[in-house]
Amino acid sequence: MSSEENPLLTLPRPIVDALFASAEKEARNVKERILILKEKARRVSANFLFNRIAGSRRGCVAVADGSMSVAPSNRIGSLFAIYSAGYMVFDGDKLIDENYYAGSLSWPYGGARDFKTLLKLLMAYAERKAALEAYWKHNPDIILLDGPFFFFRGYCRYIHAVQLETPELKTGLDLVKEVRDKTLTLMGTGRAICVIRRSGIRAIDGWIIYNQGEDACLRINDKHLLTMVMPPMSTWSYRDLCEDPLLYATFYRFYRRWRQAGKTPMELDRIKEQILSQCLEDWKRKFVMDLNIEMEQVPKLERHYVRYTSAAPPFEIETLADVDAGGFAEYFVDFHNPATGLPHPTDLIDEAVTLPRGSTTAFTEEVEARLIRDREIEDKTAISDYFTVLNPQKKEYV
Repeated sequence: MSSEENPLLTLPRPIVDALFASAEKEARNVKERILILKEKARRVSANFLFNRIAGSRRGCVAVADGSMSVAPSNRIGSLFAIYSAGYMVFDGDKLIDENYYAGSLSWPYGGARDFKTLLKLLMAYAERKAALEAYWKHNPDIILLDGPFFFFRGYCRYIHAVQLETPELKTGLDLVKEVRDKTLTLMGTGRAICVIRRSGIRAIDGWIIYNQGEDACLRINDKHLLTMVMPPMSTWSYRDLCEDPLLYATFYRFYRRWRQAGKTPMELDRIKEQILSQCLEDWKRKFVMDLNIEMEQVPKLERHYVRYTSAAPPFEIETLADVDAGGFAEYFVDFHNPATGLPHPTDLIDEAVTLPRGSTTAFTEEVEARLIRDREIEDKTAISDYFTVLNPQKKEYV
């Protein structure tokens, strides 16, 4: 690798030598971890039941997805961000319909967490609206959604009283209820399947710690393990391991928190049932606080994995409890992307709605330009003051 290709070689020689020595040390450490992990994964996977995908089928498939600013445009007067959403409908592998939405959010109050929560909810609202439009127009066999059904839930409890500047939604709680109810409507169709592309839960390690102890733990997320052991053209269901993977994933997080606080494995083993019970209560409590609905009022959900090719990792799906994962997988045997291993419609809609880098800054500059052209605002310095970048030493490009 030439110096033009490797930016490390542009650094002072002592730094380069130290980093290359560290790279050699890290390579040895990772090699040891990989060899240990392969043996542990082999032992664990002996208990897994992988189901062969029996065949292929064609049908009508709708897919909906959304995108939002990865970071806001930080101006002295406000934070600005944008979002987009849309749907595509396929008859077999032929695109027969599509539609798109977009919007924006400005936030003069400060507080990045509340801003991001609102932005995510607005994106989810547009995404659910798109999915339902596709369902009502085309009555598809499957509706693919991006992420878990309630991916938007986190921190909703903090924005219930926020006042919104829209005629149909007055408060943050109104927005939460709209997104929640549209999600429940999609679940009620019995056809919505959630594709979780960036799954990082550690339910398997949580289950192992609870049942076999920390020494048997793999210390990797479930997708990593299944990438190692899951054969192509197969499905795997969490129900064959445990009743509720999210409960054991939460148990893993609680367990690790206690370990980092100084508790020993022996101490935690004595209270593992208490920890598991606490996880369930914490999950139920936050669900009510965020979404203003009891968990028992929501249909039972399950998680599965699907893999088409050994060249790409498997992907996680969330479904209603009575959905056959194998039957779902058959729709995309001949209509998946071999590079990502995902259903092709999922990749296509993601490409269509993803906001390119720099689009948020460009949008904010467009807002500023329109105000500068507005003759009713005589004092243009007020506009300049409002739209000054928060950190003028660094050119913004988000």
